[in-house]
Amino acid sequence: MVTVILRGGLGNQMFQYSAGFALAHSYGVPLVLDTTYLNDRFPRPAFSPRTYDLHVFSLSPEFVGLSKISTQFPVPGLWLGLDLARYIIEDAIGIVRLIKENGKDILDGTAVAGSKNVALWGFWQNEKYFTGIKDEVRAAFTFREPLMGDAAALAEEIKKSESVAVHVRRGDYVLPKYEKQYGKTNLGYYAQAAEYVSSKISNPHFFIFSDDIAWCKENLKFSAAGATTTYVDSRSAGPKASYHLHLQTLCKHNIVANSSFSWWGAWLNQNPGKIVIAPKQWHVGERPGDAVVPDCWIRL
Repeated sequence: MVTVILRGGLGNQMFQYSAGFALAHSYGVPLVLDTTYLNDRFPRPAFSPRTYDLHVFSLSPEFVGLSKISTQFPVPGLWLGLDLARYIIEDAIGIVRLIKENGKDILDGTAVAGSKNVALWGFWQNEKYFTGIKDEVRAAFTFREPLMGDAAALAEEIKKSESVAVHVRRGDYVLPKYEKQYGKTNLGYYAQAAEYVSSKISNPHFFIFSDDIAWCKENLKFSAAGATTTYVDSRSAGPKASYHLHLQTLCKHNIVANSSFSWWGAWLNQNPGKIVIAPKQWHVGERPGDAVVPDCWIRL
């Protein structure tokens, strides 16, 4: 059995699910999800509460027992403490092999060799973890609900135009804690990316998605000849902003932020001629080759 300990928001959970899904597929064993970490609700500075978000897809996963208990009877810290202690103890006595991302890589067969039960702790933000089953991953992330209302109308605009999804991540990224890790919003990057796309296609229609669309309207303007811009506001976001993710996958091209949310919007885009542009630096201070960006994407 492969257990994935879920952390973070929708995009992060998608990476974690995909890594566990691929490993379980490879070893022919069940995949189980642990959401206990998401149920931790200790109030603290710069804390972004998260919940289980993968229900926006047509998945029918199994969950560990403590996930169900901690969801129904939330006690901040108690269930999480018990959960982590259990993994540590079971790893020590050989019941479960706990694989940490900053330790052995799950692509190394020795990390899981001889283990009937494996638990994954990490973010696993790289398609190398599920390269062999890309089609299965795309099928797993089929959206459960059809686009409705404003989102459905936007989908029609997107399909009829030379659409370019532009994602700007603000929200918690502007907090000092996260700004040190991800950097400030780089307007120069977006201007350069829009210029590049405009040099490759005619009459681009930029659809700007953001958790701070008011800031984008004030600061992000594209002036390429024949270009059109639509600022996509929260009325079309849908549950867990899944409509916005879905709409990004429908665009013909993508300009992504250093965010797992728009990474998936671009990766799930099935336009064979798509142009995908990503930031040259995903994390502050990263080394060359560390980024999660696929080799076929353009980095600016």
